[in-house]
Amino acid sequence: MGGDAVEKPEVADVSEWASIEDVAEVASRFEAADLGPDQTRALFGAMSLEQAAAVLAAVGDDLRAREVLHWMPHEQSGPVLSAIAPAHAARLIAALPRDERADLLAAVDEDHRSTIQALLPADARSDAARLLAYEPDTAGGLMETEFVSYSAHAEVRDAIRDLRANQQRYASIGVQYIYLIDGERKLVGVAPLRDLLLAPEGARLSTLAARTPTTVRDTAPLHDVAAAFDEHAFIALPVVDSEGVMLGVVTRADATVGEQEEAEDDYRVSQGIVGGEELRSMPVVLRLRRRSAWLGVNLVLCLGGAAIVAMHQDTIAKVVVVAAVLPVISATSGNAAMQAAAVSIRELTLGVIDPAAWRRVLAHEAALAVLMAFPLGGAVAMLARLWGAPWTVGAAVGLAMALNSLIAIAIGALCPLLLRRLKIDPALASGPISTTLADVSGFALTLSLVSIAA
Repeated sequence: MGGDAVEKPEVADVSEWASIEDVAEVASRFEAADLGPDQTRALFGAMSLEQAAAVLAAVGDDLRAREVLHWMPHEQSGPVLSAIAPAHAARLIAALPRDERADLLAAVDEDHRSTIQALLPADARSDAARLLAYEPDTAGGLMETEFVSYSAHAEVRDAIRDLRANQQRYASIGVQYIYLIDGERKLVGVAPLRDLLLAPEGARLSTLAARTPTTVRDTAPLHDVAAAFDEHAFIALPVVDSEGVMLGVVTRADATVGEQEEAEDDYRVSQGIVGGEELRSMPVVLRLRRRSAWLGVNLVLCLGGAAIVAMHQDTIAKVVVVAAVLPVISATSGNAAMQAAAVSIRELTLGVIDPAAWRRVLAHEAALAVLMAFPLGGAVAMLARLWGAPWTVGAAVGLAMALNSLIAIAIGALCPLLLRRLKIDPALASGPISTTLADVSGFALTLSLVSIAA
């Protein structure tokens, strides 16, 4: 091999560039280093929003600047685009693929988005407006609007001639199927590219295509799109409107990425990060608002458990072992509630249960709850005895553990259903509400039964 290998800087070294005050120097180093995705994210992730925007604006090579936008998470690239000159932002966005262009514009705040959109070329502007009209987690929001279509009456030789004449453009959109449309652009058939290449040149395309193609509606939610791919072994599916007019193509890869992003969103919400993605490069005020909103609610919920404990101070002073048992009962019951809540949330997501079916949910949990509750109660009772509690107190805390496990499982199973009926995201509130209610009932049961037994 000729020539010396150019060594890329380590990620740690790249991050240190963020401490350089001269924006032009950072931009120059970035362009000269030819960084990959990981190092680019490390560099811009170490910067404040203002610094990242200034460095991006100082990058003279638009191709490199678009790489930054492509590799950065949208939660970061959107605010960065909002902070640079609208004309510059429009120039960078206009050269991106259509679906990525719409995703980036969706991440920009509304005021700057309208300004940037107005500066886009007419075709890019109208295309972006069409995609932005859809929710991001629908087939319309996921679809790519570039696809290869022909009249059903065209011949194989016509299609092959067109593919060869436009090979560069078609290569960029990853052609796997050809779509047959009528004069009103309604989808009438789909044929794999391999069938086209193997067919006689004089054959009509209509003889190659499936006459009842599988499609997804543009308004179909992500779950329905994923289900369609689970049912059919297709690489891509055509997206149509209510009249059957073909609008675009959604790929299996896009659906998979969408599901992963949805799962990540649900996880963040379940951990109390409310309002979307949080990155440490975001403004402190925004991060404070997103975290404190749920922490405040959680604090209020926890006050119930604290009030129960405060009301039974005499019992705790009299039977000290209760202070050691309470955390065990609280943690175990809380985990049981979370398990039941997780199953209900999953079933709601899959659409296999209805929020009104609470009796069926409770019936299915009952047997499992009983089988779990009494062994847990017996274990806590023996633990209390080992710590020196009288047998009556051991029996009381064991019974409290068993009963509270039943209550916690019921709460966890039903809470997501109730929240869904109230139009509240179950993933957001089910966990904290279920565990807090399980804590309150556990404290109340344990202290009440122990006060009687003692």
